[in-house]
Amino acid sequence: MIHRTRREFLKDMAVTAGSAAALTLAPDDSHAASREKAMPRRVLGRTGVRVPVLGLGMAPLGSRETSFAEAEALVNHALDRGIRYLDVSPDYGNAEDKLKIVLKTRRDGTFLVTKVNPNPQDRSGVQRQLENSLRRMGVDHVDVVHIHNLGDFDMGRLFTPEGAIAGLKEAQKRGLCRFIGISGHMRPARFTTAIQTGDIDLAMVALNFADRYTYDFEGLALPPAKKHGTAIVAMKVLGGARNWAYNGKTPATLAEYHARAIRYSLGLPGVQAAVIGFSNTAEVDAAVEVVKGFQPLSKTERADLLREGQRLAKERGLYYGPVTG
Repeated sequence: MIHRTRREFLKDMAVTAGSAAALTLAPDDSHAASREKAMPRRVLGRTGVRVPVLGLGMAPLGSRETSFAEAEALVNHALDRGIRYLDVSPDYGNAEDKLKIVLKTRRDGTFLVTKVNPNPQDRSGVQRQLENSLRRMGVDHVDVVHIHNLGDFDMGRLFTPEGAIAGLKEAQKRGLCRFIGISGHMRPARFTTAIQTGDIDLAMVALNFADRYTYDFEGLALPPAKKHGTAIVAMKVLGGARNWAYNGKTPATLAEYHARAIRYSLGLPGVQAAVIGFSNTAEVDAAVEVVKGFQPLSKTERADLLREGQRLAKERGLYYGPVTG
């Protein structure tokens, strides 16, 4: 099982990175449904952790329009269907609080990710943010902490001795997190800069067939990630919720391209997983079926989809915010 106490975690930090088998994410065999046909798994870069390629994004479930019971049922359903990667943030409404009841019995076998935000973004401030997240979720550590929406951080301070990265490294030594990541969907050149420092274990970036023409995380984040062994997790695979309405009810902007969009993002060289925000169990099931039958797009399918993406990119414009700055 991947879940360990903080003491066990600190002890394991002394083990060499060559012991990748110790980092393998084991399935949760306590639920019969988890023994169905397994989802494909990939290794998250230099972390050595092998995870199913589909992750659950908690943003839609943090809405006040989604009850605790509804959120609990959806997360349990996702876990039963083989999803193990859970992505949350303190600014996803009360999503961290909603995860607590599930994690109380099902932390083992999950790969848990949360984030720290730009305010405050100093060494002590990001640690306080993480401590509060752990308290809300009722756990003693997470697997990854992302610098959330890197484009909003002060890049001049980020890697200083009193900056956010130094704070997360200290949190790592304290056993509060295993790995350090960055996430975001705008100002892609900043991700190149951050990854090239060698300090980033995992990057979650916007990767879909339309926004590639505007933000080009494919060209700017994937090459340095490959060089440094940084894992890449795709987000905004379906373009994000319409009008940014993460209320557990609103469909994604690229929902009509559902299967091809998922296949596109997971077919990009260097992408290890895709995180999708689900609003209901039907959406979970649909994505799981695409992933379990995953085949990369054919040359013809890819060319057709990219032509459509080029058209959509003009309509979407700067959907996520600025490209530069």
